[in-house]
Amino acid sequence: MGLYKIEGVVLRRRNLGEADRLVTVLTRDRGKITVVARGARRPRSRLGGRLEPSTRMRALVAEGRTLDVISQVEVLEANAALRSDLERLGVASVVLELADRALADRHPHPDVYRLLRTALDLARGGPLAVVWPWFAARLLVLLGHRPSVARCLLCGQRLRDAAVWSTTLGGCLHPACRAHDPLAVAISSGARALLAFLLDARPAALGRVAPGPRDLASACEILRGYAEACWETRLQAPGVVERVIGAPGQTSSAAPHASGRRSERAAPVV
Repeated sequence: MGLYKIEGVVLRRRNLGEADRLVTVLTRDRGKITVVARGARRPRSRLGGRLEPSTRMRALVAEGRTLDVISQVEVLEANAALRSDLERLGVASVVLELADRALADRHPHPDVYRLLRTALDLARGGPLAVVWPWFAARLLVLLGHRPSVARCLLCGQRLRDAAVWSTTLGGCLHPACRAHDPLAVAISSGARALLAFLLDARPAALGRVAPGPRDLASACEILRGYAEACWETRLQAPGVVERVIGAPGQTSSAAPHASGRRSERAAPVV
C-alpha cells in the first residue's frame, strides 16, 4: 500500500458509517480527490477539526483498495474567519460548491487551485458582493467555457445597449437573432458590462467595481444557470445563501470597497 503527500483545500465532507467521514479535497498536484478520515467523528479525534470545508491543509494519504485514507493533517490556513461570519461563510460555500461540481476526479488543475485560494482569501476580507460571481466567471474561462458577451454569437455584430442572453448557446445575441433561441432572456447593458469585467478581472480590480443591485443579481443568475448547463449539475449553495442572507447586492456587505482588510495569509494572484 503506497503513501503520498497532498496539499489542498477541503471542498466538502460527509458522514460515513458510525465514526468516519468522506472528505473531498482540491489538491494542488492531484486535482480533486475524495478520501476517508477514519474516526474523524469521534469526540477525541484529532482529524475532525482539521478537515472543515475551506481549510487549507497538508496531509499524508495511504492508498486503499477502494478509497484512500487521510492522516497526519497539518492545517495551513484554518479560514476560521469565514465560519464566524454568516455572509462570508455563504459566499465561501458557493465558491467551494462551484469548484466541486466543475471538476472531475483526479485531473490536476493547478490554475483552478490558485483561483480557489484567491477567492477564499477575498471572501475573508475582500469586496464580498462580487467574489463568487468573479470566481464562477474565471472558473468558466479556465475550464474552456468562456461566454461571448461583447459580440453576438451568431451574426458577430458588436452589441450595443440591447441584447439577449442564451444559456443554451453560451453567450449574448443581437435582438435580431433572438429567434434562434426562444429561451433567451433580455440582459441589460450594465449586467453585460459586469460579466465582461468579471471574465478577465484580476483580484486587485474587484474593489473598484460597484455594480447596481439589479445588474449584480442578473449577472449572478446568468453565471449560475450557465455553470449548471456547462457542468450538467444543480447548484444548491447560491439558493441557500439567497434565502439566508438575501439576494446578491442586498446583503449588508454588498457594496464593494477596496479590499484593504488584513487577511490570514496572502493568497497567490491568478
